[in-house]
Formats: sequence, C-alpha cells, structure tokens
Amino acid sequence: MFAITTRLFASKGAAPRAAAVASAQKFPTGMKISPYAMYIKDNFKNDANVKNTELMKDLSVKWKDMTTNEKNKYSELSQKHNQKKINDFLKLSIEEQSKLVNEAQEKKAEKAARRQAKERREKRKEEGRPTVPPSAYALFIKEKLSGGGVDVKDKMKEAVAEWKTLSDDQKKKFTDEAQKLKDAYQVTIEKWEAEKKEKASK
Repeated sequence: MFAITTRLFASKGAAPRAAAVASAQKFPTGMKISPYAMYIKDNFKNDANVKNTELMKDLSVKWKDMTTNEKNKYSELSQKHNQKKINDFLKLSIEEQSKLVNEAQEKKAEKAARRQAKERREKRKEEGRPTVPPSAYALFIKEKLSGGGVDVKDKMKEAVAEWKTLSDDQKKKFTDEAQKLKDAYQVTIEKWEAEKKEKASK
C-alpha cells in the first residue's frame, strides 16, 4: 500500500472525490505495477519442460541486459496501467474504496502468513524436526480433495462448506485419527528434542 500525496491531486482538474481519497491517503496494495513486472507479464510463457524459477531467472537476466530505450516501452505501459487503475479507483464510492483497501490488506497479511509458514516448514526440515500431524479438519479436506474430476478450487469450497455442517459424531472419524497422530507425534518429538539436547551438550 502506498500513500497518496497531496501533490497527486494538486492540479486544477482534481475532483472533490480525489480530495476525499487524498485525505484517506490509501490505495489498495498491489494496484500499481512496475515496468519490470509489466515486462514479466508480457514475456512470461509457461513451459512444461522448464521450471518457473528458471524462466524467471532467464527473464531477469534479459531485463538487465536491455537498454534504457528498450525498457522505456514497459515504463510507458506501466504508467498507462497505473493511471487507469488510479482513475478507476477514484470513480468508486468511499465505501467501495475502503472495501478494496481492506481486502488488499487482508490478502497481503495472508500472503505473509503463508510465507512465514513455509519458512517454518523449511527450517524444521533442515533441522530434521518431526512433521507436525494434520488436524481433523485437514484430514477431512485431504480426503475430500483426493481423486480427480471436479476442479480443485470447487472441491475445496464444497469441502469447507460441508465441514461446517457436520455434527461432532460425523467429525469423530477425523478427530479420532487426528488425536492418534497427535499422540504419536508427541512421543516422537520428545525423543527428537532429547536427542538434540544430548548432541548439543557434547
């Protein structure tokens, strides 16, 4: 998210709504796109035989080798894109603007949480730490997503909605299994921590 400075609306054509948004001093996170991001968007092509990370590295190298004149094309596309996004945003009501800003903040927080969870998993893997067992809910979702057919996103939505309607008796199969895994994990993690402590003391 970036602050809207008063300079942005200093021109004579600035409408009252623009001034109102200026006072809020907020745009949705991710609304703007940089020249480099525009270049990636225009040139990234999925290739089943090449990892996405490798494709990104290749595009990054090519971007660095481009001349200023070659990059200007994407600077112009970026400016046009950003200006249109700003104009479209300013046409919305204050309530709609606030909703978009809040949704963008929530998505940013969710992304940060996923990144932190990934970092924790990677750290545990490096340490050789036993994997935390799934919850009853996670076991249910895994069962519902198994197999093919329906789009994964649709199956996920259906599974989440179904879980909320289940009674405790209907969830018992999953809660019992989750408890069994949790008990086994407790024994394993205590053993692992004891061995780790012993190694550290040597």
